[in-house]
Amino acid sequence: MKKWIPTILAVVVLLVGWMYAASQNYFREEAAEQVKLLGIQAGDIAAITIHSPTTEENSTASQETSQLKLEQGVWQMVEPKAYPLNGYAVSNLLDALSAADQDLIVEEHPNNVEKYGLGAEAARLELELKDQRKIELRIGGQLPADDARYVRVDSGAVVAVKSETISGIELSRRELLDTTPFNLDESNVQSLDWEGEASTWILKSTAQEGAVEKQWTFNGAELEATDAVSLISKIKNITTADDVRPASDLKNTVPRFTFIVEQNVNGQTISDVYRGLTVASDPDQIWVTTPDGEWAYALRADTLEDVENSAEALKK
Repeated sequence: MKKWIPTILAVVVLLVGWMYAASQNYFREEAAEQVKLLGIQAGDIAAITIHSPTTEENSTASQETSQLKLEQGVWQMVEPKAYPLNGYAVSNLLDALSAADQDLIVEEHPNNVEKYGLGAEAARLELELKDQRKIELRIGGQLPADDARYVRVDSGAVVAVKSETISGIELSRRELLDTTPFNLDESNVQSLDWEGEASTWILKSTAQEGAVEKQWTFNGAELEATDAVSLISKIKNITTADDVRPASDLKNTVPRFTFIVEQNVNGQTISDVYRGLTVASDPDQIWVTTPDGEWAYALRADTLEDVENSAEALKK
């Protein structure tokens, strides 16, 4: 038995040492440090040119190009036209670009980027920074064994980036546009005045002192707040499936409705007038012109008929 004592003691020492090392996390693998894909902040970006697969059915081009620029502190679309932008969508894009991480390096010095879907047909973003630097970001195909996409920055390595991250970066032109013609916020609305060939009504709010919520009237009769908010939301959430057009392009139009919106914004009453127009060649499509008279949104007639029917149902 005595001859085993040294061996037993050695085993005990090793066991105690292993337990101590484990308690101090000596055997824990260091978490891989997340590497930023671009190494920039959202506020560094001054312009973005987006080359993405075309969404136009009749287009012969394989890609569509859109350019956004920061002008006097406001993001504007300058190419192909000065379309109105969705400010939230642009802000989310900037945040996604600055926050993007690369998961791993797929190939340090690629000789054939086509096999990763990073050739001429790849979605591409060209960034111009405020310090005059330029960055090109190419987005390729899906990794076969991971929920990630192949990405290349300038002429660097091919890396993997999570698909969820890419979904916030790889946006089409339409995803950046403001597709809602009616600018409404139920908390600001004071009155809505709709005058059309199929329906005429007036919705008004009265904020009484000490009241928890607004009081509403519809054509002079009291209306439940839930019904008022539902009607406002139905109008606010109408979207177009097409690109907006300059209102000046519309010729020989026929008035369909007039919609006057009064809102209290920062203590001031703002009145906006929207006009619904049709053209003889397509009576099932209604063009809604913005209050500044610059843009026209194409809406299907049945979409607006739904609003008119909802309003008619509130009449007492």
